[in-house]
Amino acid sequence: MLDLLITNGSVVDPESGQIMDVNLGAIDGNIVYIGKETPKDAEVTIDAKGLYVAPGFIDTHVHDEDPAENEVEKALLLQGVTTAIAGNCGLGPIISDELLSRPRYLRVGFFTGHQVLREKVGLTDNYMPASSSSIREMVELLRQELSKGSFGLSLGLEYVPGASYEEIYELAKTVAQFDKRWVSMHIRYDGDKSLDAVREAIALSRDCGVRVQISHLASMASFGCLNEALKLIEEAKACADVTFDSYPYKAFCTHIGSAVFDPGFEKRWKRGFSALQVASGKHKGKKLTQELYVKLRKEEPNTLVIAHVMNEEEVKAALRHPDCMIASDAILEKGQGHPRVCGTFPRAFAILIKEGLSWPEVIRKATYLPAKSSWLDDRGCIKAGCKADLVIFNPKKLKDCATFKDPMLSPKGIDYVIIGGKIAVQRGTVLQPCGEVMFRR
Repeated sequence: MLDLLITNGSVVDPESGQIMDVNLGAIDGNIVYIGKETPKDAEVTIDAKGLYVAPGFIDTHVHDEDPAENEVEKALLLQGVTTAIAGNCGLGPIISDELLSRPRYLRVGFFTGHQVLREKVGLTDNYMPASSSSIREMVELLRQELSKGSFGLSLGLEYVPGASYEEIYELAKTVAQFDKRWVSMHIRYDGDKSLDAVREAIALSRDCGVRVQISHLASMASFGCLNEALKLIEEAKACADVTFDSYPYKAFCTHIGSAVFDPGFEKRWKRGFSALQVASGKHKGKKLTQELYVKLRKEEPNTLVIAHVMNEEEVKAALRHPDCMIASDAILEKGQGHPRVCGTFPRAFAILIKEGLSWPEVIRKATYLPAKSSWLDDRGCIKAGCKADLVIFNPKKLKDCATFKDPMLSPKGIDYVIIGGKIAVQRGTVLQPCGEVMFRR
């Protein structure tokens, strides 16, 4: 008997590029049947008539480091994400019992964060270079975390201006010694200097023989530099292994106390305080002013601020690129933040469909492409033996609802989200935590 049977749906296979009118069956969390016939016995049957059935979405850039919070996972689950890689931008946690103890709504793997490694060896000043002895200590800590099952190293170089190339080289070289691990890299500069930062990412991959995924490329280079950044990445394919992701918004979001908002940011973005919006805390929704900027930097540095500063056409160009993976960069501060937490995937799909891509091409950017990039070969496509992680949605009704005013509104049009053959979401309601912490061995 099948544990789950899905009938009458149009199955979108991003690997073959086809949409197939077939039934799907699952046993023990894996797809075991794909065919025209309708098996008679199944514990649970879903009639997907008029709906698309796709692999669960894979989000390779998530912030889910706080063991006390589940909001990020639930928000992503409600937009169809079933697998996520967290701990990006240098903030990945040390693997601990506390990290593993809470229920999981997604399958979640973690990077080890560069900034966290620095703090563990006593480097709390992000503007201070690491000594040779500190680098050796970080390398050993990273080696231990990789042995425990960390997915790799995350770098947030824009947040740690003091990090030298020698420092990140030694850490990335350590990652290269482990199978199927990679470096997630929030590059060193945005704005006009972003091309120098892309060149550094390419050099790191080439010099260390490691895959480097450039995080949210559009938010770093959509200031008149995006097309040249894409060209650099394409030209580097002969000597380096560099991938990238982007989210579908022309506004980014991060903490006001970070180096991103060091004095002089207006010159980089050619936009002043009027383009900045407070996204968390008691001042949520207010436009940033000079006075409020100084106050929050000093008294509430963890406040999230949204910067409406990117070029929208360049954001679309990044998303259209055949190698671009869709990723949310989801982050919340006490349940508040940017609409990308709830709207990234349906919003990106709508943009790309309007840009002329087919549904299989669009779904590929959220499934097959990130699965291959992350060596998650048992998901991201529709075939026997793959994880029964699936999304069932109405392509005519799929719509993101999250706004900058109300960023926590869930999308419409997703009927079911399934993890391991179990229904995790039914028509906008989270039923149960079906996820787990993943370890890379």
